[in-house]
Amino acid sequence: MVEVTISDDFYSEVQQAVAKHQPELSVSRTDSSIILEGRFLVYGSDGPIDSSNGVFDSYAIRAEVTELFPAQEPVVFEIGGRIPKIVDRHIFPKDGDCCLGVWIEWLMKAPNHRFATFLNGPMHDYFVSQTYYETHGVWPFGERSHGKLGVLEAYGDLLGVPPDEKTISNYLQLLSRQKIKGHVLCPCGSGRRLRQCHSDALQRLSQQIPTFMAMRMYRSIAPARAS
Repeated sequence: MVEVTISDDFYSEVQQAVAKHQPELSVSRTDSSIILEGRFLVYGSDGPIDSSNGVFDSYAIRAEVTELFPAQEPVVFEIGGRIPKIVDRHIFPKDGDCCLGVWIEWLMKAPNHRFATFLNGPMHDYFVSQTYYETHGVWPFGERSHGKLGVLEAYGDLLGVPPDEKTISNYLQLLSRQKIKGHVLCPCGSGRRLRQCHSDALQRLSQQIPTFMAMRMYRSIAPARAS
């Protein structure tokens, strides 16, 4: 496997985003990753997120970002011991990293994939949610189920279908094709041909979800093949 090194341009982009939006984080780099470490500030919701807004909380964090961003999700850790390392607090118990959400859902919904958009979006929202949960016992933005079911819920929302694995797999398999033919069976499971069922909906989805992204989504939920 070829190791991807950090480019000066991407390192500069991360430095600028952190300096503007999270000035109490340090930024350093190795050959293969960028390391953020320090106090992550949680700001109020009035106006853009930057250091001029009121800080109402903070978390000690460490994050690792690779040159493959945004294709590869950054790994974020809360290192102050404040958040219990359990799935109900959206921490992966095995490695202790934060579950910021379903990454592909963010890729599909985000206005752009700049690092600042990630910093002010899923990363900031995660820690806002943790603070709110500590105070109120509920998650302010709702929450996905844990594990694969949460991924299916996110994909179902993107596709406009129920979070049923077979239905979602059928849709994603079709959307992974360069050309969708009307004589195939409709992925909804009706038993009818696509042209007689959800053809218009599939065409709209094919314009919204690129074939490579549909394939990535499909592979993320497909059962592992026996070796």
